[in-house]
Amino acid sequence: MEHDDFILMLPGPTDVPKETLEAMRRRMINHRADEFRRLHEQVLEKVRKVLGATSGDVYVLTCSSTGGIECAVSNLIDREDRVLAFVNGLFAERMTVAAEYYSDYVIRVENELGTAVTVEEFRKEVESTNGIDVALIVHNETSTGAFNPSVQEISEYCRKQGIVLIVDGVTSIGGYPLELSKWGVTAFVGGTQKCLAAPPGLAIVHVSEEAREKIRKKPKRPHYFDLVSHEEFMKRLETPFTPAITLFYGLDASLDYILERGLERWYAAHRQGSTAFYEALEEMNLRVFPRQQFRSRTLIAARLPDGVQDVQLTKLMKEKYGVLISGGMGKTKGLIIRIGNMGLVTPDRVARTIRALSKSLAELGVEFGEVDVDQIVRRAFSG
Repeated sequence: MEHDDFILMLPGPTDVPKETLEAMRRRMINHRADEFRRLHEQVLEKVRKVLGATSGDVYVLTCSSTGGIECAVSNLIDREDRVLAFVNGLFAERMTVAAEYYSDYVIRVENELGTAVTVEEFRKEVESTNGIDVALIVHNETSTGAFNPSVQEISEYCRKQGIVLIVDGVTSIGGYPLELSKWGVTAFVGGTQKCLAAPPGLAIVHVSEEAREKIRKKPKRPHYFDLVSHEEFMKRLETPFTPAITLFYGLDASLDYILERGLERWYAAHRQGSTAFYEALEEMNLRVFPRQQFRSRTLIAARLPDGVQDVQLTKLMKEKYGVLISGGMGKTKGLIIRIGNMGLVTPDRVARTIRALSKSLAELGVEFGEVDVDQIVRRAFSG
């Protein structure tokens, strides 16, 4: 297969628009001069629109999404803080492990894989403990395809209780409507290489005004991720350390691509794509991994049929049909496949993926009826 004849339908990174690739070819500029300050300012303004952030601070950090999680956790958790961590997958586990570096009192609450904590369960856990300072949840668990629809309610509850809420939104930013300032989320971390259809290597961190005050009072903050230092440099639209200028160009172009088409249209494409995927999975007799009420629109996860290995399936789809998807990870490794319905979600890309999946499964001996891919996709994207 030719090098360019494939599409990324991974949990990340995703394909990016040609405008983004072109933008990243621009020459370098001085990151301590007005050229970068203008670029930085316009990126921040566009990111705020996606986040629904009318207040608080937004930072675009040169690091992976995991670096963004480390930034939020290390700035907002003190050694004596009692931290309540809801673990429903590998990325919730990773955020919990990060918190354990900074607090001696991290309480883990294990949720069933394929689910997420509800606001009722959240309240119950808080009330059963002797005071909670910080809570950790994942908005969209990338390892299982479980979306948490209760984040807004949980955020409002935490605000009333004075609990710092840190949310991993790496695979929800750009795929779901967000109103972080209205919800009152203390800190939210997003990735660029998922639903924003931008290159990897940057993390987006939003902190509320209340979080800003807590961070300033923290006696010891990290060196690279010190948000007080970042705040000072932000006054002149700079960063404390050298930013990845090429990636800023790329993110700026991807945000333009999204906003020119309209956020509602962008979100709708993710919803429509997931509708097509879930209908097709049902036609192929594949069991969706998350429970119905927690199904993600950006990360489609389904159990592997008996006798089919994820390595077999993903290799066949890549080499014969030019579609890259992933197997499971962590506790779901070898149990599920994961399809990234993120970023450039179009009828053609969704149809190509479904067709590649159905043909590959058939070649591996899985029996099911005819899947009318065109009709499924047409119906989903007309809704």
